Amino acid sequence: METFLVRAQRAVNAGVAYARERELRMTIVVMDVTGTICAAARMDGSRTITYEIAVAKANTAREFQASTADLKERIKPENKIAIGSLAPRIAFLGGGLPITVAGEQIGALGTSGGTEDQDIECADVCLTAGFGVA
Repeated sequence: METFLVRAQRAVNAGVAYARERELRMTIVVMDVTGTICAAARMDGSRTITYEIAVAKANTAREFQASTADLKERIKPENKIAIGSLAPRIAFLGGGLPITVAGEQIGALGTSGGTEDQDIECADVCLTAGFGVA
């Protein structure tokens, strides 16, 4: 079986390929279940803030064990503010996904740099390419 690191790097590479095909400049981050960043890429020309946003999206998906696009719709605006003030690196913006294999959460990933829809699509591409789940 492949290591998490190999799969994480494949996910990042797929995200970079997705972005290049669309002439986007994105950042992709994959973290393990402990929150340790195992693979990441910030494409040339991407805004520096995209790294922190991608990390926050991945962390949010990991902590809540849910897609950040789903969380964005489910959590009331006032609760988003309260949660954000209590917990570091939380972002209720689409583009963060938990990584769950065989019913066990093993990590999360986050993307930033495109529109929210592009970030969501890129995250889906990363998850499928790296971990074989959609």
